[in-house]
Amino acid sequence: MKKIFTSIAILLFTLGAWGQNNMGTPYSKFGVGLLPDNYGAYTGMGGVSAAMRDNYNINFLNPASYTALDSMRFYFQMGVTGEYVDVSTYKDHSNYKVAQNASLNMAFRVYKKTFVSLGLVQRSDRGFDLIYSYPLIEDPTMFYVQQLEGLGGLNEAYLGVAYQFGRLSVGVNASYVFGKVEDRLTLVMQPATSGYYLKSQTLTRINSGLFTLGFQIPLPLTKKSELTFGGSFNFGTSLHGNRTFVANKISNTSGTIINVNDESWDNGEVFFPFRMIVGASYQYNKKWIFAGDYTFQKMSAYEEFGTNQEFQDYHKAAIGGSLQPNETGRYWWQRNKYTAGAYFTRSQLRFNYTDINTYGVTIGTQMPLRLARQELMLGVAVDLGMRGTHRNNQILEKYAKLRINIAFKEIWFMKAKIH
Repeated sequence: MKKIFTSIAILLFTLGAWGQNNMGTPYSKFGVGLLPDNYGAYTGMGGVSAAMRDNYNINFLNPASYTALDSMRFYFQMGVTGEYVDVSTYKDHSNYKVAQNASLNMAFRVYKKTFVSLGLVQRSDRGFDLIYSYPLIEDPTMFYVQQLEGLGGLNEAYLGVAYQFGRLSVGVNASYVFGKVEDRLTLVMQPATSGYYLKSQTLTRINSGLFTLGFQIPLPLTKKSELTFGGSFNFGTSLHGNRTFVANKISNTSGTIINVNDESWDNGEVFFPFRMIVGASYQYNKKWIFAGDYTFQKMSAYEEFGTNQEFQDYHKAAIGGSLQPNETGRYWWQRNKYTAGAYFTRSQLRFNYTDINTYGVTIGTQMPLRLARQELMLGVAVDLGMRGTHRNNQILEKYAKLRINIAFKEIWFMKAKIH
């Protein structure tokens, strides 16, 4: 257990170090923030998840996978992604770094073919800081400065149950989604005069339940090969929320604050549309795994407080593969699992007739370490990609992500032998 607590401390330290500059992509301004395209235990394989099942990793993206875990072990898993991003338009350039997509998961068997998992996952992230300036037509020596800021995001606490019927495994995650997203606007005239500047805040809080259903079915092809089909689904769900809007004008000289608008919507809803992930994986000779996923979400139906946000539907395709030379080999490099993958996303965002797409390639490794009563799987994955484009005055982001995933298997349910 000491090793577990040490790993938690390392994870929190990593979060703090990256989080000192918590600004992120301008594309997180829309909806409830940026939804991750690639995270979880199989980041190094392009983020595939639908048909992935093994006895080392907690695949919380498909609850049916829990039945593949070791029935005699207690599992503890945590992960975080550090990201460095270069942001550019056709005339400006900047960069940022951020820690995101943190997760903390546990899993164990409760009865025969019944397994349980619980955890906390970061579901979306919002973080941006944009500054624009506009000259006054009447007086070119003066101009308005507009600052847009965003922060916050949503988290998900879940309890999942999976059961195996013969070859078929089914599962469900019952989740509580909670968090807040905040937008701030500051409008200042420069050079500063004896007048006022304007400042507004829009704060949206969300807390509601969400269910994820999953299935997986492995089909043996030969003595050395197996084909697995899987999928996970979220049905369209109305998430309860409330929103407040406050606008003030503030004196440039005395700092006096005068409220000019104060509104609230106490019983609104954010409609989270239907989402599905379907895929297949092929395993050969207990060494090679090849997998592919397709993700669809009907984001054209996404609404906030009764207003459709005019998004387009979300599509993602991912492929990945892994090689483990010898699971019980003598040398560490034989026991390692080597992974690679790629993914393409057509996001829900479209501006000026231009789709905001994401392309990424991944590479990684999972290193098993055996201890006295524990097994540890250290996963390291690198994700290189780009989001957006320079076409039609859009923003292009080139990113490099490092995903660290640590999974423990601890013997809890094995009875000691008496000689």
